[in-house]
This record gives sequence, C-alpha cells and structure tokens, in this order.
Amino acid sequence: MKISALLETPSVKILLYLHEHGEVRYTDLTKLIASRGTLSLNNKELEEENLIKRKIVTTKPIQAYYSLTQKGVEISALLNKVEKLNAA
Repeated sequence: MKISALLETPSVKILLYLHEHGEVRYTDLTKLIASRGTLSLNNKELEEENLIKRKIVTTKPIQAYYSLTQKGVEISALLNKVEKLNAA
C-alpha cells in the first residue's frame, strides 16, 4: 500500500483531523467522511483501540464530541510526521 493511500483511509483521516482540531462534534467529522455508516464504523473501531474517546452531552438534540486519548495523541503525532514527510 502506498503511503498516500494509507493517509486517505477513513481512520487515519479521523486521527489526523482530531490531531489538528482537538475535540470536535460528530457533525464536524461528517464533513470529513461523507458516509455516516463508514464514519460510525471507524469511530467505533478507533474507540475500541483506545485511540479516540466519545463524550455525550444530553442536550436537545443530544451532541456527541470526539477527542484523542493519550494513545491517540501519540499515534496521530506519528501519522502527522508521515503526512509531512510524504508531502515533501
């Protein structure tokens, strides 16, 4: 797999986005990944790997926020370096 293809996978895109933006709402991530099914599946997998965490705010409507865990910060920092090296 090419590095550029790896950087375009949904999970990596989510990690890099959170690395750059910090805590974001689910709706912010839908702008990044158009398919809600793909987004939900990748978020679930990233949560299971302890790379991201979800915070639910019980307002009306209910809001979901996502952010990196410490492990996610470390992995996304490495991916960010790979992205920069690939662009050079």
